[in-house]
Amino acid sequence: MNARRSVLLGLVALVGLLMTANAALWLVVPVRAAAALAMPLLTGSALSSQMDIGAFFLAGASFIVMALVTRERPWFIAAAALALAAAAYRTAAYLFHGAPFLADMIGIEVAMGMILIIASRVLGRGA
Repeated sequence: MNARRSVLLGLVALVGLLMTANAALWLVVPVRAAAALAMPLLTGSALSSQMDIGAFFLAGASFIVMALVTRERPWFIAAAALALAAAAYRTAAYLFHGAPFLADMIGIEVAMGMILIIASRVLGRGA
């Protein structure tokens, strides 16, 4: 495997580990998970809905594991879609609802999405 593919494989694995860590943090220490995303931990039924964020990260991590195991392009794209949709919704919150523009978080989500899209082309079957 050439160096470019090895680096890309490592980056995809890192993205998967970050998503897995976030999913676990929501289950074990939700107050820290919320703080990491610049939000307060909610209470009552709102906490139950807020915990869905952990499911988002778990799904993304699962898609990445499937991508790495099968090398099938759709799994890379599914994970990329989650990250890029998060960036789009954060941007919409800024543009339409008065939320602060969180460039660092949006940048991370876009970078993760782009890594996964590039990986789909370089590491995916038939690439």
